[in-house]
Amino acid sequence: MVLNSLNNKVKKHLIIFLFLAPLGLSAQYTETINSNRPGTSHGAFSVGKDVLQFELGISQLNLNHKYLDNASVKGNSINYNVRYGLHFENLELFLKGGFVKREIKNFTINGRFFTSRDEKFFNEHKIGLKFLVFDPFKNKKWHGENLYSWKAQRRIKLTDLIPAISVFAGGDFVLVDHIQYDDHFYRTKKQQYLYPDQAPFSPFFGIATQNHFQGKWVLVNNISIENLVGEYSNLNYLFTLTHNLTNPKWSIFVEFQHFDNQIYSDNLVKFGIANLLSKNSQIDFNVGGSLKDTPTYSYFDLGFSQRIDWHKDISPIDKERFKQFRIDLKQKRKEEKVNKKSSKKLNKTNKKQSKAERKNLKKSQKVNRKKFLIF
Repeated sequence: MVLNSLNNKVKKHLIIFLFLAPLGLSAQYTETINSNRPGTSHGAFSVGKDVLQFELGISQLNLNHKYLDNASVKGNSINYNVRYGLHFENLELFLKGGFVKREIKNFTINGRFFTSRDEKFFNEHKIGLKFLVFDPFKNKKWHGENLYSWKAQRRIKLTDLIPAISVFAGGDFVLVDHIQYDDHFYRTKKQQYLYPDQAPFSPFFGIATQNHFQGKWVLVNNISIENLVGEYSNLNYLFTLTHNLTNPKWSIFVEFQHFDNQIYSDNLVKFGIANLLSKNSQIDFNVGGSLKDTPTYSYFDLGFSQRIDWHKDISPIDKERFKQFRIDLKQKRKEEKVNKKSSKKLNKTNKKQSKAERKNLKKSQKVNRKKFLIF
């Protein structure tokens, strides 16, 4: 009994190790920096185990709202995203936030200025985890190199339409009421319509997908739901398309963002360019704006991404050991299966034998009883 319980414990540990070990071995780490900039979407892949990455952007923004006393907002913001690859290659911790300095002006209908105020504050912060749940690039049949045909290698295949999929979740921290529900004019609206404030803390969750086409195009889609505990939840959708140019250090991108809640909804379009300074550094520039005039919104942004790479590849010896471990475990399972089958057969045979023995015993007892009666 003791030996059986020990064997069961060993089995459990082996199964857990077998399940978790491939997570540590799956390749998320890339030789060059993997930045979410210049866009604002989450790529499906993490930065890689033991990689710390900083993504910084400095923006100038300009907004005008014709229905709120011709109010306008002009200012600057510093936006940052800190990413760290945790114990497994496909798990990432991230912190996103910003600092805003702006001037708000209100005008009367005839254009006369009557109020102005300057504000400096930390914007909403998000902290969360992102986890890769499906990586199609591990399937060598789908994404292996075709050594026989360059044309076949470059064309778009049906399997390219199957994306890598990640889930991300965390919490929003609202520090002040200057910008809420992504609305720069929230305070003005609040005075007129008595809107409720966002909750100081609210969970969010979302899904990120990523496709690669012809080795030069990357398509990222995000859909998320935010402000889940508040009165007005927020739906956020992002579509980002990136193209690597002939010089692989340069890339261009276009992004469409739609967010929707009962206080403020908008569609934003963004364009930009990025340059790889080194394998650990990237700079970028992007511009964008809204597609409506309530408010009109335009911005330009200069960004920089830097990673600190503490990543260590698994040594060939460890890989070989792990490979051998899996082979041994497979063999052990096979042997256990064979032993189980043979023990079942033996039990079946023993049952048949015992049944036959009982039958013979009954017969002999019957015969003896008859003999005794005759006697």
